[in-house]
Amino acid sequence: MDTHPGAIDPHRPWIRDQRDDPGAMNWAETLLNPFGETSKLHFSRAWTFMFMGRLMLYLVPSVTAGVIGIAGVKTEFLNTPVDLLLFTVPALLLPFAIFTIVTEFTSFVAHTRRLANAQRATWLAVIVLIPMILGLAAYAAGTSMGAAQHRAMNAPPAEKVEGAKEGEAAKPAGERRQQPQRRGPPGPPQSERQAAIATGLGMAMPIWWLASSIVMAWTLVWVARLPNGGQGRVRTGSDLTPDEVEAGV
Repeated sequence: MDTHPGAIDPHRPWIRDQRDDPGAMNWAETLLNPFGETSKLHFSRAWTFMFMGRLMLYLVPSVTAGVIGIAGVKTEFLNTPVDLLLFTVPALLLPFAIFTIVTEFTSFVAHTRRLANAQRATWLAVIVLIPMILGLAAYAAGTSMGAAQHRAMNAPPAEKVEGAKEGEAAKPAGERRQQPQRRGPPGPPQSERQAAIATGLGMAMPIWWLASSIVMAWTLVWVARLPNGGQGRVRTGSDLTPDEVEAGV
């Protein structure tokens, strides 16, 4: 067997394991078919694609909106609530939310295949779904809290309402005057839905980011370093020695 550097891929001479051949990678199988196996390098490529996609879809729109907002462009339409499955997101983050939901499940599939290839318990792939579950739970709790706070802040005191009703009833019909409306800050006031969404996202995003960071560390430090076929040492890269390649490790 020819095991010299570059024998598998001339552009990646460090690859010595035929199972990690980039040209043999099937993206559809890696991301969509949980009933199979994925080698170390193929898994790492799929995970990098999903991670960078999330990062760019969050940072690019957010930074762009911030820059044009500083320049004086009205960006209220970017925060328009958009319904997506069980929750609501700002229009600005709709592509990010859709991509994140899709890649939560493709990541689960990829982890299942990687664990199967490394002869580890495939049920551990459920760990990658924990950030989404925690984020949805925090979002549901936050929206309920935000809506309740909005109703409490905008509800008139019960004593004043009753006193106003009694005073109006005691006055003759000709003396009743319409009370002037209270003026608030410039612009339309925040609706109950907007307050609920803002509170929900404010609670969900930090929890989701924290849980995702922990899962990401687990993926990079352990899952991505598991040996192909379950044999050999846990290490980075496709760095089998010629003797290991000959032995079929």
